[in-house]
Amino acid sequence: MNWTGQKFRSSKLSWLPLYSLTFGFLSTTSLLTIWSAVTNSAMAQCVQADVSVQYNISGSKEPTERNNQIEMQGSDSCQGNVSVTTGVQGNEGGTGKVVQNRTVRHRFEDNTNSQWGGSTVQIRSNPAIDVYNAADQLKY
Repeated sequence: MNWTGQKFRSSKLSWLPLYSLTFGFLSTTSLLTIWSAVTNSAMAQCVQADVSVQYNISGSKEPTERNNQIEMQGSDSCQGNVSVTTGVQGNEGGTGKVVQNRTVRHRFEDNTNSQWGGSTVQIRSNPAIDVYNAADQLKY
């Protein structure tokens, strides 16, 4: 019995409407999936990232002189590329002045054949850490 209380009819062709409906649904779903892939409804953008740390742990009472130049160039038609740089510059010990220099360049060229894509996402994480260590001032 079905939910209305009627008995099921047993027929060799009773599965045909269900089969036709299922086949039609799967065909439509497949076509929609292919169409969305062809029309490019979602496309990955490009990412440029620079992650670095510059630190100084010393007995110097002068602040560390740091130069961290990061140049990132992207295009409005970039798609699916990633460029990541990482770096660590450190000084441990001493009492003199510390100088740290760092230069990074990222560049994505225009893709003139692409009609899709988007602006490039740029990420910078560059902490600078100074720790005064009085023990470096001790004379033995």
